Order: sequence, then structure tokens, then C-alpha cells
Amino acid sequence: MGEEEGFIRMYVRDFAHLASRAEAGADVEEALIRRVGEAQSHAQLMDRRKQGDHLGAVAVRVREEAQRVIPRPILREDDDPEAARVRRISFLNRVADLLEVPASAKAPA
Repeated sequence: MGEEEGFIRMYVRDFAHLASRAEAGADVEEALIRRVGEAQSHAQLMDRRKQGDHLGAVAVRVREEAQRVIPRPILREDDDPEAARVRRISFLNRVADLLEVPASAKAPA
């Protein structure tokens, strides 16, 4: 596995873990925003060292992860697996949207 693939897998795993924690009822918003910022900074370093759109690659893979079927989704009380699947897809697609927005566009004016 190359450095780029390791970079992508690390962030996808972390964002999928945050999706699971959110589904379990944890407040992950602060951790999510922090990790997105870390991914953006790290991607800038990777892009300088090696040509490519590393952050874009993470966003694509996060969207793919959103569509992956989880064998045993975490369910809220009196919930059904389809509702959990929809929330997971929504969470991970939101992550991908955040990753696709340039860091400079998010800076306060």
C-alpha cells in the first residue's frame, strides 16, 4: 500500500468511525470539524510533495464508503436498519461535502 492509499484509508476509517459514534448518540460535531481541518492540512502537504488531489480522493472514497452495506448497523432504540443506513449515508455525504469545500472558503471573513 502506498503513502497516498494509506492517507486515504486513514481518513475514511476515521470518518466512518465518527459516523458510527454519531449513530450511537455521541455528539461528534466538534471532532468532525477538527478532523476535516486536519485532513485539509494534511492533504495540502501531500499535494505539495506529490502531485494530485488528495483531499478530493478522500471525498470520493468517503462517498463510496457511505454506500457500503454494514452487516450489523448500530441501531437506536426502536429503530430499523434502513433508517440507520440512511443516517449513515447522510452523515458521510456531509463529510464529503465538507472536504470538497476549499479551506479558504470556510475561513471567517
